[in-house]
Amino acid sequence: MYPGTDRHPDLAALAKRQLGVLRRDQLDEVGLPYKFATRQVDASRWSEWGNNLLLLSNAPPSREQLKRIALLDPSGPTALASHTALEQAGFRGFAEEAKGVHVLVVRGASYVPLPGIDYHESRRFDEQDIVPIAGLDSTRRPRSAIDASAWQRWPRFVYAMLAATVQQRMCTAEQLERTLAVVGRVRHKQHMRLATADIAGGCQALGEIDVARLCRRFRLRPPDRQKVRRDPAGRHRYLDCEWDLDGSTVVLEVDGSHHLEVEHWEADMKRERKVVISRRWVLRASNYEVRHAPAEIAKDLVAMGVPHATHRLVSAA
Repeated sequence: MYPGTDRHPDLAALAKRQLGVLRRDQLDEVGLPYKFATRQVDASRWSEWGNNLLLLSNAPPSREQLKRIALLDPSGPTALASHTALEQAGFRGFAEEAKGVHVLVVRGASYVPLPGIDYHESRRFDEQDIVPIAGLDSTRRPRSAIDASAWQRWPRFVYAMLAATVQQRMCTAEQLERTLAVVGRVRHKQHMRLATADIAGGCQALGEIDVARLCRRFRLRPPDRQKVRRDPAGRHRYLDCEWDLDGSTVVLEVDGSHHLEVEHWEADMKRERKVVISRRWVLRASNYEVRHAPAEIAKDLVAMGVPHATHRLVSAA
């Protein structure tokens, strides 16, 4: 039970629902005057946050309390956004980027800058963009992923973010594409379009997205097929890129960090032996090589007989 609520059951129930975070005007709902809150604050039982919020504690707010503070303080439509909205939906990963509580508000909204909360103003935001996720108002998942991609500096992060969003079934590539069509001008939009197009084509592993970009950059014919397989942990992987040539097949294996684990390494060796027996030529590369040394890989693919594209490809720049 929160301090100061033991004799006020309606206040106790409200505090329980909102994890001890209240707006001052909510005291009217439970029949208590403003001076009741003033006494609790003066006695250091409660603390004030923003212009009109009360935390029914004298300790720093927890992350869950901070989310509620972020939603209750601003004027107008407000929603958890970006990494924080995806976190509400169960998204995992990108811990460094997800540290703060990201909140979307309309341009010109009134709010108090508070530690641990990142407010983002948008002209393209209203009540229709808000859905409840795990009990808190949040932006829809496709928009959350796009905002998370746009609100940082590096284009490379776009591909990781959107691929992880689809892999964890936060939304589909098609939903991302539809949302991109209506978001207006945002940072890294061209990179997002390329990433969603690659993901929609089956390139759900980040290494596969890099291969698609490599083919565009060096004007190589895209792979004829990308095989779905299961790794030793039972997860689906999209790591095989194959080119059917005259009488032979060239296979490019893109190895992620999981291939460095002993059980994966042994399984990959066994699978590669079977590929060689079937008269396929196997080239292996790491994610890092595909990302940072694509020219060398493109040269090797050409040397193995992979032809150049017969039509102009969209630039990956």
